[in-house]
Amino acid sequence: MNRSAHIRPAAGLDTKNVWTTVISFACMALLSVIMLFPLFWLFSSSLKDISEIFNNPPIWVPERLHWENFGELFGNRGFGRIAWNSLLLSTVFTAAALLLCGLGGYAFAKYSFGGKKVLFIFVLASLMIPHEATMVPLFVIYKQLHLIDNIWGVILPDLANAFGIFFMRQYCMALPDEMMEAARIDGCTEFGLFRKIILPNLKSAFAALGIILFVKQWNNFLWPVVVLRSKENMTLAVALKALEDNNATPYHLIMAGSVISVLPLLIIVLIFQKQLISGLVEGSVKG
Repeated sequence: MNRSAHIRPAAGLDTKNVWTTVISFACMALLSVIMLFPLFWLFSSSLKDISEIFNNPPIWVPERLHWENFGELFGNRGFGRIAWNSLLLSTVFTAAALLLCGLGGYAFAKYSFGGKKVLFIFVLASLMIPHEATMVPLFVIYKQLHLIDNIWGVILPDLANAFGIFFMRQYCMALPDEMMEAARIDGCTEFGLFRKIILPNLKSAFAALGIILFVKQWNNFLWPVVVLRSKENMTLAVALKALEDNNATPYHLIMAGSVISVLPLLIIVLIFQKQLISGLVEGSVKG
């Protein structure tokens, strides 16, 4: 009797846990469907004729897939060159920003110099300044430097950004000073110390920040639309806006162009999701 009395509560507890798991899984599945529905509609609409996009009731999956929408973009609209511009710009920006933000965060975390705290406060305070407030003076400066309609005019303004410096500083502060002192005693230079000690120990931080910066620059619209003038230098975000027409906006082409813009980001996030999650989790713990 005593033995069966001990078993029954355990069985009841297991059933409760099973139902809790089933309900949680069902809720997460429902939320996933809701979150993925806009992507499904985007991909579906990119393969429709323009008349099918506004059909009522809606056509979820077109009977005939209009792959010529993508052919129109790459063949007649120059989206091959435009996609390359976005990829080149985002890659160069991410690599340069990671280097500068890593050096800046390392300096604020591990070096002592006059005015360090005040300077760091100014760096953080710059986060509160909206980009729109700096666009006019930046445009005047870049026009004098002949960087209008040049991808470097898009890359340079936000390289050593405050968010990236603060992000890397939080990671660098967790590194033990003894490790760096031992490297200095062994004759390692300061840049050698950064390359051989700091970089290998902050791979997850650089991976997470790199994904954030790449996605940010890939989707950047406001500053590129001000700086870039010619079609040869356009990015995807600017080119999609340029497709709009007051008389006859080709929504099927805009949907196809949006797929071209979204697909690389989905691939990057899916490939590097472990590094992104681990980097953000480690940063939240260390911060």
